[in-house]
Amino acid sequence: MILYDERNVDACSWPETPEGRLARDYLVPLMKRGSTAYFSDRTTLRLVAMDDLRIPLAVNDAEYDNSALLSTFARYISLQLSAVTAETWGAGRARVMRGAMHTLGALLKSASIDKCVYVDHWLLLRNLNAELTADQVARLTAFLVKQFPKHAIVFLTVNPATHAPLLNVLGAQGYEHVYSMHTRMMLPTQAEVSRQVRENRRRDSRLLEASGYTLVDGSTVPDCAPRLVELYRSLNGEKYQTNLQYTEEFFAWTLREGILQYKLAVKDGRIDGFYGHHLHRDVLFSPVFGYDVALPQELGLYRGLVYQLMEDALDAGHTVELGAGADPFKSLRGAVPVPRWSAVHIRHLSRWRQAVWRALRRYANDAIRPASRGMMRRIDGEGVAGFEPLSLPLTPPTGQTPQEAAQALRQQVDALEQSLEAAARLEGEARQRALAPLSQTLHNWPQPTSRVVALRERLTRLEHEARRKPAASTPHTSPAPDEHARQLLEGATRLGDTALVATHLGETPAQHLKALVEALRQAAGCVGVVLTATRGDKVVLVTAASPALRELGLDAGQLMAQAAPCVDGKGGGSPEVAWGGGSRAGGIDAALIAAREFVQAHLAGPATSRPPGEPS
Repeated sequence: MILYDERNVDACSWPETPEGRLARDYLVPLMKRGSTAYFSDRTTLRLVAMDDLRIPLAVNDAEYDNSALLSTFARYISLQLSAVTAETWGAGRARVMRGAMHTLGALLKSASIDKCVYVDHWLLLRNLNAELTADQVARLTAFLVKQFPKHAIVFLTVNPATHAPLLNVLGAQGYEHVYSMHTRMMLPTQAEVSRQVRENRRRDSRLLEASGYTLVDGSTVPDCAPRLVELYRSLNGEKYQTNLQYTEEFFAWTLREGILQYKLAVKDGRIDGFYGHHLHRDVLFSPVFGYDVALPQELGLYRGLVYQLMEDALDAGHTVELGAGADPFKSLRGAVPVPRWSAVHIRHLSRWRQAVWRALRRYANDAIRPASRGMMRRIDGEGVAGFEPLSLPLTPPTGQTPQEAAQALRQQVDALEQSLEAAARLEGEARQRALAPLSQTLHNWPQPTSRVVALRERLTRLEHEARRKPAASTPHTSPAPDEHARQLLEGATRLGDTALVATHLGETPAQHLKALVEALRQAAGCVGVVLTATRGDKVVLVTAASPALRELGLDAGQLMAQAAPCVDGKGGGSPEVAWGGGSRAGGIDAALIAAREFVQAHLAGPATSRPPGEPS
């Protein structure tokens, strides 16, 4: 095991892997030039070579004015004090709370709480912790205690969604776990995405373009570092004053070396917003984000940039980590809260310092954690996971790790591709029956990636071909009308409590079609029906609305009005059932889509307003 500093780090060998090259390009300049060349926090950087691992260390003594990134004191005292205001808590209660926190802060300083070695700490990058074995943790801990006998050994803010096994190994090796705030994440396989979340994302997706902004790759914009500093400080120097501050050299360096990927919102040649992100082990995280807070909120810079950041991850099948802050806003976009834990080794310290560390652990685990859990439940509902009292072994509160989610998504989409290819080898009604369940799956996919969108387009082409080239010799083999209605309802598009049956039936006898519509119209619950059929080169249209759907202001005539023009047709009837016809079979897909979008927009209602005080 070798300990490197700025004088001998050039002698360190690095694994010939993408991760090894990133570590070298990122850590060596930081060690040689020192942290303050790039950001406001002061720390001494070291590197441990153990087996095939290169583990960065951040060594601190009494840097109490650092940000929470590199100060235990700042994380539990300075950051908390900034949140205790008279406006939030009331003047009297805020005064008492601040007094108690100042007292706790003095106690922490008396025990040199910031005399720490932060292990496997990658500073601004997250989720890069190594998955150490029990033997490696034991050897590393013994080595660090010998090298830094007066420092606490701390694995800072480890995310159990990505590194639950590491937290469990540390616990088994005598490390004590301290609650360390939360972050927010969104997995690509996240199944339950509410209609409100979908609508919020849909609106956010149009904001930048509607405001005249173009999203540009930062590596193609020379000399943009000064503007990025200005925009970062516009947001983080004013609104979020406790955040880490970056120098102009930091932005120039990370742009030049490709350590972060930058996206810039540009309008009339001016950069008004940006974010920089890093991808590791299927998690995309943005440590730097800024925009001009003097611009009107109506431009939607914050919302538009966050949407694009989420798309960068989800479109490629990755998890996105959005961090803490603006929790109601992020919750309304589908990001779920995840606790983070620090693991601390203090057995080699004096009894007094051990006692103070354990007092801090009780404060964090028994006061801050329940408060966080209560806040998350108010924002996200009772289903919030992971904020219960600590119990080992920990498991990912997101259910899957990001890597498991990425793999599961790839397998799901691979299976859909194979099913579409199998359906493509069929003809006529046989193809339509094979495509029906695939259509339901693809059109209700919660977070469509580029591959899913491409499959939707392939599905539409196959459906169109099946209708345009019917198998004339294939007799009508539909089940009885009641059974057919049950099958269609099972595969209906679900829009909240409403079931929308919007499908093409191919060549269907008139008697069967009439009985089928009657069975669907009398189905229990809120049901809308848009059916198309073909008779030769003609299109038959029929729409229906159940009583519950009509009570919501939607009737069969409105549905017909959306569908009929797409097939160059017309129709009419009662609010319960409407019949029509058309002459353009090529418009059947468009007719069904138009009806589906009309119902979805009607049920969504007026756009929900932004919570007071939330970013735009």
